[in-house]
Amino acid sequence: MKKIVCFVAGLLILSGFAAISIGEEAGDQQETINLNFSNIEIIDSTKEPYIEINIDGAGGRLYRANAPILPLHTTKMTLPFGTKITSIECQTGQVQSMEINEKIVPAPRPAISGIDDASNGEYIMDETIYNSNELFPNDWFEYYTGGGLDENLEHKTFLNLRVFPVRYSPGTNTVHYIEDIEVTITYEEPDSNPFPLTTEYDMVIIAPSAFQSSLQKLISHKNEMGVQTILKKTEEIYSEYSGYDKPEDIKLFIRDALETWNVKYVLLVGGMKSLLTGSPRDNLNEGTKDWYLPVRYANIRESGGTYDPGLLSDLYYADIYDGDGAFDDWDSNDDHIYAKWYPSGLKDTLDFYPDVSLGRLACRSTTEVDIMVNKIINYEKGARGTSWYNKMILIGGDSFDDTGTNYPEGEVVADKIWADYMTEFTPVRLYASNKISNPSMTPTGTNIKREITKGAGHVFFDGHANPASWTTHWIGEFQGADSWTERFMIYDMIWLFNFGKLPVCCVEGCHNSQFNVTLFYTLFDKDNSKHSWCYGMPVPECWSWWLARKIGGGSLATIGNTGLGYGAVGEHGDLDGDGILEPDICEALGGFYFLNFYEAFDEGYDMLGDTWAMAITKYLDVHPGMSYQIDAKEMEELLLLGDPSLKVGGYPKGIIFDAEILDAAGGVIGAPSEEVMLQATAYNGEEPYTFEWDFDNDGVYDDAEGEIASWTWSIPGVRWISLKASDNDGEVDIFDTLVSIEFGASTPSRPSGETKIKTNKPYTYETTINTQGGYWNHLYYKFDWDDDEETDWTESSKATHTWYETGTYKIKVKALLTHETSKGDPEDAEDFKESDWSDPLTITVTSGKSRQIFNHPLTQLLQKFFENYPNLFPILRHLLRL
Repeated sequence: MKKIVCFVAGLLILSGFAAISIGEEAGDQQETINLNFSNIEIIDSTKEPYIEINIDGAGGRLYRANAPILPLHTTKMTLPFGTKITSIECQTGQVQSMEINEKIVPAPRPAISGIDDASNGEYIMDETIYNSNELFPNDWFEYYTGGGLDENLEHKTFLNLRVFPVRYSPGTNTVHYIEDIEVTITYEEPDSNPFPLTTEYDMVIIAPSAFQSSLQKLISHKNEMGVQTILKKTEEIYSEYSGYDKPEDIKLFIRDALETWNVKYVLLVGGMKSLLTGSPRDNLNEGTKDWYLPVRYANIRESGGTYDPGLLSDLYYADIYDGDGAFDDWDSNDDHIYAKWYPSGLKDTLDFYPDVSLGRLACRSTTEVDIMVNKIINYEKGARGTSWYNKMILIGGDSFDDTGTNYPEGEVVADKIWADYMTEFTPVRLYASNKISNPSMTPTGTNIKREITKGAGHVFFDGHANPASWTTHWIGEFQGADSWTERFMIYDMIWLFNFGKLPVCCVEGCHNSQFNVTLFYTLFDKDNSKHSWCYGMPVPECWSWWLARKIGGGSLATIGNTGLGYGAVGEHGDLDGDGILEPDICEALGGFYFLNFYEAFDEGYDMLGDTWAMAITKYLDVHPGMSYQIDAKEMEELLLLGDPSLKVGGYPKGIIFDAEILDAAGGVIGAPSEEVMLQATAYNGEEPYTFEWDFDNDGVYDDAEGEIASWTWSIPGVRWISLKASDNDGEVDIFDTLVSIEFGASTPSRPSGETKIKTNKPYTYETTINTQGGYWNHLYYKFDWDDDEETDWTESSKATHTWYETGTYKIKVKALLTHETSKGDPEDAEDFKESDWSDPLTITVTSGKSRQIFNHPLTQLLQKFFENYPNLFPILRHLLRL
C-alpha cells in the first residue's frame, strides 16, 4: 500500500513555561490511532443547487461559515496535566480522487438572534476557498490542545485530533479521499503537578471590602453545608499582585488559589457601581474604574455588518492554564489586546477550557448582595423534595427563517432538552405553535409571568433578546411587528411573585446577560453607536441579572449571552458526530451549548458551576474554539450569573427540627405604612411549637410572638427579618429572609393583554398581585372596562370583555385579598383587605367587520343573558337549528 507521510513538529499552542503534571516517569511516550473510512457518497443538499458528501467512519462535520461542509472524525485524548505534545505523524492509504458536478454546500452564516441582517443564515461561498485549486482543508488532520477539567473534575491536558478523510479542490471540481490513516502522537508527561493533594478551601469568594459584612451569612452557610469557603477582598489582591491590569491581578490570584488551596469554585461578587451612570469600559480590555469587581473584554470581532466591539467574558477568569499547563493570559502575542480575533486573521491563541467552576453575582449594592445571599441560603436549605421544583418551563418559537427545513428552532431545542435529559421534570410548554390551539400557553410576556409565578425548578428560553427583553417569532412569521410574540421585559419582572419557588434559568438570545448597561448609557444610545443594544430604552440592569436579583421571585441564577447569540439553521448532516442525525440547531452554536448543559446536569453534575464548566468542555470537544471564530465567541460570552457552588435542587433536609416563614425564601414584598403579614411553620419537632420574631434586625426576638405576625415599615427599603422557632424538647431553628418595602406593592399589576383591538370581538386580560409570601391565600378580582361595565368579584385573575363602540378605554383592576384557613365565603375570612385600583392599561378600539346588529342594545342584552346562563345556549341552538 502506498503511504503518504505527514509530519508536524511542535505545537499549535506554544508556551515558554515549564510544564508540570501527575507523577509518572518523564520521557517521550507514543499513542497510535488507526482509522478506517469507506463508502464515499454524494447526495443532494437540502439547499439547492449544492451537494453534500458522506463517508462511513467520519460521523462529524467540519462546520465553518462560508466554507465547505466536509466529513471529519474527532478523537479526544485525556492526558496528565501539563503533558507536552512533541510531534504528530500520520500515514495515509492511497489517495483517490473523484470529479463532482456541483459545488459542495458551504456552511451557512450563523443566524443572529433577532438581528435583521441580510446575510443572516445565508449560504455564501468564501471566494478564497471556492475560487482556489488548493485542497481544503490544507491537511488530512488538525489538532488542538487544552488544559481543563475532565469528567471527574480533575485537571488534565486534552488533545483534540480532527481527521479529514475527504478534501476538496473547488477550482478543479474534485474531491480527494482516503480509506485509512494512521496517526502517531508523541508526547512527554511531566513528573509533578502544581495542585496540592488535599483541599483547604472548596470555594473562594472575591469581592470588594464594601460587601464583606453582607457576605458573612453566605460564608457561614457554605461552611455549614460542607463547602469550605473563604473571602478574598479585591483590595488585598491589588496590593499583592502586579499583573498587566486589575483583571489580570485577579486571575493571577485565582491561579494561586488553585495551587495553594485546591479550590473548585470561584464566586465573583460585584458589578458596576451604579444603576444610573458609569463607563462600561476603561479601554479595549477592561472595565475597572466604575466597577466593584472588574471585567475582561474579549476583542473578538466577526466579519459582517453586525458585531460586538468587545465582549464581556468571565470565562477569562476560569480559563487559567493552556494546553502545556502554563498560565494562559489570553494575550499570546503580547500586544496587550486581549482575546483578539479580527476578520483579518489576527488573533490570540486561547485555551477556553475552564480550570475552575466560576460564576458572578453582578451586584451593584449591598442590598443586591443581601438579596442573592438570602436566595441562595434558603434555596439550598429548602428546595429539596418540593413539588414546585419538579416542574420545568420550556419557552420557544420559530427562531429563524430556514426556508426548506422550516424547523421551529426554539421548540426543537426545548423539546430535545426535555426528552433527552429532563424527563423527571413535568414540562410546561409555552410554545408559539400553540397560538391557535391554546393561546394561554404561548411564549408571551403575560403567560411567562403567570407560569414562573407558579414556581418551577428550571426555566429554558430559546429565542431573541436584548438587555431589556426576550421574545420570539410566531411559527413561519418573520415580517413586521406582528411576527413577534409579546415581549417579556425587565419591567415585567416586578410582577413575578414566585417567592421561594426559584428556578435555574437558561436563556438563548442576544445580550440577555450584558451586565454592563446603565440607565443613562442606554437612554442616550438611540442609534446603538455605543453598542448598548437598547436603542434608547432606559435599562438600569440587564435582563438576566434583573431576573436573578429580583426580590420576592425571579430566578436563582441565569445563564445567557453577553453578546450576540447565534444559531445554526437547516440540516447538513451529523455535525456533532454522535451518530444521530438532528437539526443543525441542536448540533452547533447556542442550541448545542444548552443541550450540553442539561446533559451535564443529567449526568449528575448538580453543582451549578460544574454544569456550566462541563457544558463548555463538551462543546469544545466537538467544536474547538480556535477552529472557528463563532465557536470561540460562543464560549467567551456564555456567562453564569449565579453561585457556582449552588447545589441545584437543594441539600437533603434530613429528619431534624426545621422552621420557615411560608413562601418567604426569596423575600417578601410589602407597601409603606401597611402591615406586612407573615406566617410561620415548623416540622419534625415535638409539638407544641413556639415562634418569636425579630423585625428590627437587632438580634433580639422580642418584636412579635405566635404563628402569624405582622410589622409595619413606613420607609421603602430592604430589611432582614428573622424567625426563631422552638419545640417542646428545646430544639431551636432560625429562619432569615428579607422584606422589601415598595410603593405600589399592595395593588394589582396593570392588566396585560392586547392594546389595539376590534369592536365586537372578545379579548382577555390578566393581572397579578403580591400575596406577601402567600399569606393572602385566597384572592378575588374586579375588572373595570371603562365602558360603564365592570365584573363581579371573581376568583380568576383573568377576565374577558367585548367592546361595541370605537374609542380609547382605560382598563383597571382591584383585588380583595383574604386569609382563610379553608376556602369559603370571603366574608368569613380571618383577615382581609381591599386594594386600590391598579394603574390603567390604555387600549384603542377600532371598528370590526361585524354587522351593525352586534351594536344593537337587544343584541347586547342577549349576550349578557347568555353570559349569565351559558347552559341555555345549547338548548336554543337545538330548537332554532343553529
